[in-house]
Amino acid sequence: MTYAIYRTDGQGQLVRHQQAPLPLGPHDVLVAVRAISLNFRDVYFVKGNRFRPPVEGRIPFSDAAGVVEAIGPAVSRFKVGDRVSTTVLPNWIDGPLTAEGLRGSLGSRGRDGVLAEKIQLHEEELVASPDFLSYAQAATLPVAALTAWHAVAELKVLSPGDTVVVQTTGGVAVFAIQFAKALGARVIVVSRTEEKLKLALAAGADDAINSSVTPEWDQQVQALTNGKGARLVLDMGLTDSLRRATRAAAFEGTVAIIGVVQEETNPFDIFTVMNKNINVRGVETGSRSMFERMNAFIELHRIVPVIESVFGVDQVDVGLARLGASPFGKVVLRLN
Repeated sequence: MTYAIYRTDGQGQLVRHQQAPLPLGPHDVLVAVRAISLNFRDVYFVKGNRFRPPVEGRIPFSDAAGVVEAIGPAVSRFKVGDRVSTTVLPNWIDGPLTAEGLRGSLGSRGRDGVLAEKIQLHEEELVASPDFLSYAQAATLPVAALTAWHAVAELKVLSPGDTVVVQTTGGVAVFAIQFAKALGARVIVVSRTEEKLKLALAAGADDAINSSVTPEWDQQVQALTNGKGARLVLDMGLTDSLRRATRAAAFEGTVAIIGVVQEETNPFDIFTVMNKNINVRGVETGSRSMFERMNAFIELHRIVPVIESVFGVDQVDVGLARLGASPFGKVVLRLN
């Protein structure tokens, strides 16, 4: 019996095809996909942007959750009926990131992704989903949650009572609020939209700064912390955000660059970084081991992902458009 897959046409659209199941290798797992979460990179992948053209002939998207339908004879990590989520960087199992670990990302120019009724992956490329989450909720974890977890928890720079600054209110930012609060931190959210700031406060943030009203939000962070600054600032690659992030950081603080929303390059003041002994570092999603530690934390603290909207798989364009409008929380596609 065939199943549906969707490929990019290089013109900003997706074309549905039927595919017959492939033979399972010894360590392969066949997953019936139940939900797919969308990320900003998916919009660029399908539609293109000013930095890159649309991709042609690839199955897009990276974040899926589903149920194991069949396994190869040597599979030991999963059994039929298990609920699983995909890993975005299948070659990064543990330890520091390497060039090899960065290769082979799902839903990239070099490898097909997950927009299909069924996907076949090596058992090492999957993780067990938290049992209490729905498929839609579990689908939000591979990129947004793991990136936030990497920055907030795996860098090991936070202690209870420390201040974290979170820029924007998208999927990564909302998870960062949830993780930071569960770790006992104080969270300050910076956004241009008053309505989203109210939602951030409802989600657990302690303070909110409207950067449309207060463009010098770094000064407001200093005021809110009595001049100490934030132990951790999450930078989203907004226009002039990195310079302000370093000014908002505390002495010996960390600025974690976790997104490229508006700018691929961003200036900062070298003197500020040097004078305050600030650690500025990039955060690339995370390893499978990080994913498994994060899932254990999610289970322990019963953290429920914030989903802004859910669409059917035949509404992919609507979902991508909704994501492009910068919603509060995640956008998910549901498959039958």
